[in-house]
Amino acid sequence: MSDIDKELNYQQVTRTDLLKVLFVTVSWGLNYPVMKFVLNSYPPSTFRAFTFLLGFISLGLVAIFTKTTLKVPVSERLTVFRLSMFNMVGWHLPMIYGVSMLNSGRAAIIGYTMPVWTMLSCVIFYREKITWRSFFGIGLAMSAVFLLLMGSDQQWGNHPMGVAVMLVAAITWGVGNAMMKNNFLSISGIALTFWALFIAFIFFISIAFVFEREQWHWPNMLQWLAIVYGGVITFALSYLAWFHVARKLSPVNSGLSIMLVPVFGVTGGAFALGEAVSIIDIAALILILIAMAVVLIPKDKWRGMLSW
Repeated sequence: MSDIDKELNYQQVTRTDLLKVLFVTVSWGLNYPVMKFVLNSYPPSTFRAFTFLLGFISLGLVAIFTKTTLKVPVSERLTVFRLSMFNMVGWHLPMIYGVSMLNSGRAAIIGYTMPVWTMLSCVIFYREKITWRSFFGIGLAMSAVFLLLMGSDQQWGNHPMGVAVMLVAAITWGVGNAMMKNNFLSISGIALTFWALFIAFIFFISIAFVFEREQWHWPNMLQWLAIVYGGVITFALSYLAWFHVARKLSPVNSGLSIMLVPVFGVTGGAFALGEAVSIIDIAALILILIAMAVVLIPKDKWRGMLSW
């Protein structure tokens, strides 16, 4: 199959696929203010362990209801473990602490530099050809991070270290997404998401036991609502939809599908938590959106838009 045929095959999406993209975008964007709210009063790793627990239990029930096997072939188990460590553990561990040091909108902006790092990872680890657009996109993304770093020590509720931690999370997820696109798996999206959540749960409950045991207490009603939202909506349903989209669509389309997540993160934090949105935040958000567009939109589509 030629590259053109592959691209055309990738772009044959259904209405259901588009609804999944919309669901993922909104739920992941609103997840940032939800996390920020609960982390003000609950241990981070314990909260995340609860959400992973609910996530893989929910998917286990889905697998039973749909009669989907969760069995992973022996030859694919190491790949599933690696994907889980990057896309779940490596993303969520620094992210959950980054959110605790920043306002939710700012954390979302930095976190969703991830498509840029996916592109760079494909170049470094899978020898894909790098273009001027990739360099330009990386420069825009780093400029946005630099702006947020410069402004973090001047805003209440932000810390420069939080910017660095969120950047680590975004880069790790970018590497994981590149791995996802360049490793073939025969298992279903339900099975992949189930085991990714299960592995992450084991990792996070271990961290919580070692470092947060003295802070353990039973969640209150609002904290439980946040845990249920994180476990069932953000993880079980959204990750299931995302892994389906990421494996079916081209890197271009799957990357573009999450461009609006930081927008929902910023607006959600402003409306739900009363977080101030500064000129720096708006400028950084614009830079990130431009960077994602530069990196992800194909060259021929740019020509068509410019000629129009």
